[in-house]
Amino acid sequence: MTDTASDLRRSCENLGRENVRLKERLAAQKQRADSLARTVSHLRKEMEEARKKFEDELAKRDATIRGLTSELEKARAIQAHDGTNTGMSTSRTPIGKDKVISNNNSRQKSGRQKSGDPKGGKLHHEKHSFDGTDNVDTEETQGHPLEEGEHCPGCGGSDFSPTGKSEVKYEYDVRIKLVKIRHEFYYYRCNECGTIFRSDIPPSLKEQHQYGSTLKALLLSLTNTVNASMNKAASFIAGITGGRLTPCEGYVAKLQRKAAKALVPFRSALKQVLITRKLVYWDDTVIFILTKRACFRFYGDERIAYYTAHEHKDLQSLEDDDVLRQLEHYIKVMHDHNTVNYNWRFCFVNIECNQHLQRDCQKNTDDTHHTWTIELKELISITIRKRNDAIKRGEKAFDEAVIADFNRRLDECLEKGRKENAAEPDIYGADNERALIKRLENYRENYFMWLRDFSIPTTNNLSERSLRGIKSHMKISGQFESVEAADNHAVDVPAEWHQ
Repeated sequence: MTDTASDLRRSCENLGRENVRLKERLAAQKQRADSLARTVSHLRKEMEEARKKFEDELAKRDATIRGLTSELEKARAIQAHDGTNTGMSTSRTPIGKDKVISNNNSRQKSGRQKSGDPKGGKLHHEKHSFDGTDNVDTEETQGHPLEEGEHCPGCGGSDFSPTGKSEVKYEYDVRIKLVKIRHEFYYYRCNECGTIFRSDIPPSLKEQHQYGSTLKALLLSLTNTVNASMNKAASFIAGITGGRLTPCEGYVAKLQRKAAKALVPFRSALKQVLITRKLVYWDDTVIFILTKRACFRFYGDERIAYYTAHEHKDLQSLEDDDVLRQLEHYIKVMHDHNTVNYNWRFCFVNIECNQHLQRDCQKNTDDTHHTWTIELKELISITIRKRNDAIKRGEKAFDEAVIADFNRRLDECLEKGRKENAAEPDIYGADNERALIKRLENYRENYFMWLRDFSIPTTNNLSERSLRGIKSHMKISGQFESVEAADNHAVDVPAEWHQ
């Protein structure tokens, strides 16, 4: 029993010691497990921070890529701007890019069809030459006998006898002849009272020496029709007269003022005729006055051209012109889209230019690559061609079926535009696209009134043509020295500008 008890005691002691060792090992394992748990937690935290940092960096890079892509699309869109999608003139076409031929471009936008004939003279076309059958008398005759030393083309002989026959050629030329006219005004004595008086001297001859009316007209024609600068106009006169007449630039400028002042009554009468027209076109363009942007404006129709100039392109200058405000409610006014035309001060009927609308459609497609605007542009072009054909047949308007079909297709284009814009609301040009959709919704009737009345024009081309002259003038002269000088030029504008 004693041995058994000893064995049991030793076993218990061994088990106790083993238990202690196991507890120590367990405590060590727990400590290690806690350390590993802390390490895992730290690693997880670092991984989460790294993941967040990576996602932030990735988001920044994505934003940078989107920004650069947007800038690239913007640059490509701007590079693609020309006369087909903006009002850019041919002269501003970037280097290396083909210029848009304005005649072909306007033909496409207005719906005109090509004839299919080649450029230049047509096949089997009768040749035309200068027709001299006029009433101009021959002022000079020049004979052309054989010169000394010439020989017979047949035998080489030198003994000739005139046959009495000749061949006549006419040459028309212009010669500059300086004329100095002496005007003499006589004195008289009254036989009844003895008063001595002189015959009246007209205002054009108030100085001892002055330039004549023909020379003045030539100078005005050079500056206003030819768009020559004042110094070149003066130099031209000096050149053709061999330096005998040398008008200065100041005289040319004074001549402009005097001509404009003399035309004030005509200008006033012209406005009174203009405001009675049933259809009026108007537009304005930028000019420069002492390096600052200013405004040159046109009002008129196929026969009347009324020009004004102002320091600012705003409502106040329109009121100063006092043209639009005098138009009655039944008068139709063709213009480019400008909300000032819908001001409560005016009561006329607004007509929007479809050529500008088609440019905006082309620009939107070029900028956003959305297709609804190019479809709308084509719809307008096709419908205008149909209208031109109908006008040739003597029709006055489309029938209701054609109008309904146009409106249905227009609605489809607008709905497609809304969807395309909603799918890509942040791309370059999306803001302008939304503005275009809203404009078509608000001014739909003003844009397409020509469907129901063929007498209504579809474009404001007449105004643009009438303002091209001032653009040419600005390219040469650069600017005006004052708003008064610009307005004097507006009064003196020649009729050729409007043709």
